[in-house]
Amino acid sequence: MNKMLKSVAVVALSVGLIGSTAVAASTADWTEVKAIFNHKMKVAIDGQAPESPMTPLMVDGVAYLPVRDLGEALGMNVIWNEQEYRIDIQNGPKEAVTDTMEAIVLDVQAAANSGDRIVNVLSLGADSPYPVIRLIVPADLNITGPESEDSKEAPELKPGMKIEATYSLAMTRSLPPQTRAEAFRIIHELGQVEGTVQSVKSTDHGWTIKVDEKEGDPTSGVILHIAEDTVIRSGAMAEPAKADEIREGAKIKAYYGPIMTMSLPPQSSAQAIILLDGTDSPE
Repeated sequence: MNKMLKSVAVVALSVGLIGSTAVAASTADWTEVKAIFNHKMKVAIDGQAPESPMTPLMVDGVAYLPVRDLGEALGMNVIWNEQEYRIDIQNGPKEAVTDTMEAIVLDVQAAANSGDRIVNVLSLGADSPYPVIRLIVPADLNITGPESEDSKEAPELKPGMKIEATYSLAMTRSLPPQTRAEAFRIIHELGQVEGTVQSVKSTDHGWTIKVDEKEGDPTSGVILHIAEDTVIRSGAMAEPAKADEIREGAKIKAYYGPIMTMSLPPQSSAQAIILLDGTDSPE
């Protein structure tokens, strides 16, 4: 049975590389083929028609099927790895096991040749094994948010948003791990600041830091209050860090809010802080 599944998966993989129509031109990566859809041919698995009907694509007498539809019908998880430009097929249940997390959006990119979006998020879970996760947000996924009830248009995803996401636990082994978002809700938009720590003070409720955006301007930047639930990470891989590692002169990027005072400089609660010294910020 395993040999049969592997053979079918390899055949189905060809469709992901060739596409549903003939390629217009030949390049080093693409080969021109002549193909037709055979609408009379049917597909059955163990004698039963799959939930998603599949029409074979015929190329030189060989039938090709959509890799995702076929893989899921066979109880496999199919994930498009944008970073590696690779289709990952993993043994697993037909219904992938999922988990839900609160996170902060680090950046949003458009996936190549599709309407999907690639969203890197910083998990706010203190015990999360993956501080940064790359979510593939399908183009047809219903994204909800504070304004979704009053607007017919889907909310726009932006860096700095605090979100709640349900995602598949069938992940790639890359860093950051990549998986598919099954549900996506925007909680609210946070403030962002990237600059130098001017001062650090210990208080009865935690730590307070002053972050400068413009050197020599005391009104620039923001005063951030760090509590026990503030997520603190370090470097491009977002390794766990502690508040006492934040020192004067350190370069940081912080996400704060959503409430802020009207003072100069303003004050707010830090949701997450990333230490940038000697590293680039996370993707």
